[in-house]
Amino acid sequence: MKNKKLILLPAAAAERMCPLRPEDRLLCAVGQFEPRRMNMWYPVRSCFLTAQSIDEANAVFKRLRKTVLHSAQAMRRFCAANPEAQRHDFWCPTYDFAYAGAVNGYRLRCMVNHGDFNYFFVVYRNGRTINESEAA
Repeated sequence: MKNKKLILLPAAAAERMCPLRPEDRLLCAVGQFEPRRMNMWYPVRSCFLTAQSIDEANAVFKRLRKTVLHSAQAMRRFCAANPEAQRHDFWCPTYDFAYAGAVNGYRLRCMVNHGDFNYFFVVYRNGRTINESEAA
């Protein structure tokens, strides 16, 4: 991850190549920039987390915090530069992005608003779905 550039794709295009299914969610984070920066993590299906998937998720989130999620202004600039990622079915300007890591899949939803929360970051399990693994 150190030398690999993090390329976020509009989620609609990325899902045509590799769907991110709700049943494959491992972790979710909700974050805000103001009045005080906060990230709140919620385990979803954490029993499927491995040390490798946690390490990659931490590296991806750290990279996002240095770039797209560095500040509210940085996030707004990134979203404005990617209008094809905009979702028009939300109450505020909302942009969905996806990233395929070596271990996990990721979705970043940016909510360009003041107050409330500003982003939603989801870590997905790659490969077979969790339901397929449970059946095996």
